[in-house]
Amino acid sequence: MNPQIKVGTAFGIVILSLLASGFIAAMLLLGLQPFVNPELVTSLSIFLGEAFLFLPVFIFLYGKQVNIREVFRLKPISSSVIQATIILSFGITFVVDELDRLIGIILPPPDFYLDLIGNVRMENPLALFILFLGGVAVAAIVEEMIFRGFLQQLLEKIWKDVTKAVLVTALFFAVIHFNLWWTIQIYFLGVLLGYFAWRTNSVFPGMILHAINNALAMIFANWGYMAEPWYSWNGHVHPIILLLAIGLIFYGYSRFDSAVKQSSRQLEPLS
Repeated sequence: MNPQIKVGTAFGIVILSLLASGFIAAMLLLGLQPFVNPELVTSLSIFLGEAFLFLPVFIFLYGKQVNIREVFRLKPISSSVIQATIILSFGITFVVDELDRLIGIILPPPDFYLDLIGNVRMENPLALFILFLGGVAVAAIVEEMIFRGFLQQLLEKIWKDVTKAVLVTALFFAVIHFNLWWTIQIYFLGVLLGYFAWRTNSVFPGMILHAINNALAMIFANWGYMAEPWYSWNGHVHPIILLLAIGLIFYGYSRFDSAVKQSSRQLEPLS
């Protein structure tokens, strides 16, 4: 990581990335809109917006004599860490779903917001494929590289305070989603993603959690009615599923902690 990059510059380049990706995606879609199925326009906007998000950061770092793998925390992780993260991620996602429902009672989302959620319901198979590709795979990879790889890591090194770096990055991550009704949920996930990145010094565990969370959200948006009889209970996640999710979190974290410690021991030099 280049120590000459300042905090303001780092936040500025991330904001520029958000603005540039939105502008490029919008311009491309304005040209396609008269000729393309509306569902394809929606899915392409998500895919292109996520894909172009990486471009300004990459251009900024290009030629600065930095190690790209190090800057974006692209450190390989063991299969044990991967397995534990998958278990943890499913438990976390179901608990966050219940958190979302509880917050929805206190702060009910308006009708226009519910209509926006309906935009990710697709009948066109190609649009659905592009939606999952952009909203799950590309979003998880690009956003984790930028926020937990580039930004959080820089803040950790400049501030010398991991907790502050994780919390500030998570807050920034939540705010830039411009979604008042998901701010708490996104912030909570952002803190967990930041913890994973710091604990393993890798963005790959965060990519797994990010992808599983987004994938399940889109699956439920499109086919949630099929799971409603057994998944929901009086407007909440069924208590049995919630208990199983909490169990997955405890079991998954136990395995995650052991796997990370084991990986650290294997990297220690022999005396």
